[in-house]
Amino acid sequence: MLVDNGLQSVRPRYNYVEGLRALACLTVVLNHAAAEAFPVLYRVDIPPMLSFLKLWFAFGHHAVTAFIVVSGFCLGLPLAGTDFSKPVAFGQFMARRIARILPPYYVALVISILICFTMFKYPNGMHFDFSAHPRLSDILAHFLLIQNVFGTGQINYSLWSIATELHIYMLFPLLVALLRKRNGWIFAALIGIAAYGISFLVSDTRLDRAAIHFVGAFICGMGASWVTKSDHSVAMYLRSVVAWPFIALGGLACVAMWTNSVPFHQYQTLQLPQDAVVMVAISALLMACADVKSVLRRVLEWKPIVWVGERSYSLYLLHVPVQAALLKVAISMFDLTHTERLVFSLTFGFAILLGMTWIFHRVVEVPAMVLSRGLGKQTRLAKA
Repeated sequence: MLVDNGLQSVRPRYNYVEGLRALACLTVVLNHAAAEAFPVLYRVDIPPMLSFLKLWFAFGHHAVTAFIVVSGFCLGLPLAGTDFSKPVAFGQFMARRIARILPPYYVALVISILICFTMFKYPNGMHFDFSAHPRLSDILAHFLLIQNVFGTGQINYSLWSIATELHIYMLFPLLVALLRKRNGWIFAALIGIAAYGISFLVSDTRLDRAAIHFVGAFICGMGASWVTKSDHSVAMYLRSVVAWPFIALGGLACVAMWTNSVPFHQYQTLQLPQDAVVMVAISALLMACADVKSVLRRVLEWKPIVWVGERSYSLYLLHVPVQAALLKVAISMFDLTHTERLVFSLTFGFAILLGMTWIFHRVVEVPAMVLSRGLGKQTRLAKA
């Protein structure tokens, strides 16, 4: 979910996109650090002085929504300048996506399984206890990338979104073909609305965790890429007239206030409507940052944030099992209180996690990126 577009080996660099990935990923990391420190399933309440963390349980979900919007944006950018006039071959596109995403994913999955069976044989009073005893069917679901429907919370409870995003990628060539036609954007919008309707219909079923409405988030990201890059008169008008920074910040502020005003146990019913606001807000943020003078762009292009963003896929894949393993060791050594567990995870634990992320990125993710780009070069040479 936190990956580059993979459509071409040489493309314009947008550091603010990496910055946005970093903020979204760090939101998820904080969300899960709080979940491990104050495990709701063990009926551990967050102390009043840290009640704002309840917001983060919601923001962690919305950060995944932001990832999907960013994916649609990055995939759309190489094609948006020509109004999506160039076709995308399904087989070639998916081969590159698979080469980019799956090698790091499977390595992280194996690491997660090893941590489950070696360090969490018995309950430890942590949230990860409920993921650490997968059945064979759960393991198979993760290897087959259907864990967004089966065994969602097992092994590594952040990996469900990888399956969802890969499934959405399969629609990309179809969406590009659709946008080449007259009224293509109208039909794309209808697909997004239909995906939302399906999510509402299956909200109380196993398919709920498949997050079908994320198709709408992906289409929003593609739309943002078109407004950012296209020379079409409508896109140019939208770039120059619409107050995207205010829409972005206003939308995110509304979600924060909305979440804060609702009892935590009722929040689940608000996720779908809030996701719609987040989709629009993140798309607006991406369009606002297209302006080189944008303050938001300068903030997102801060070098430490960009550094994290470039490694955010590795960080996302590793953070759940590594956080849990480090915290288990710390608890056994120092008998930490629940608040001290959070402090540990966000200080020493986070520093170790970043170091492991750097190694994983260099050893596992970079070779996958090289493989994906190599497949692109072979395709261009074959055509030549």
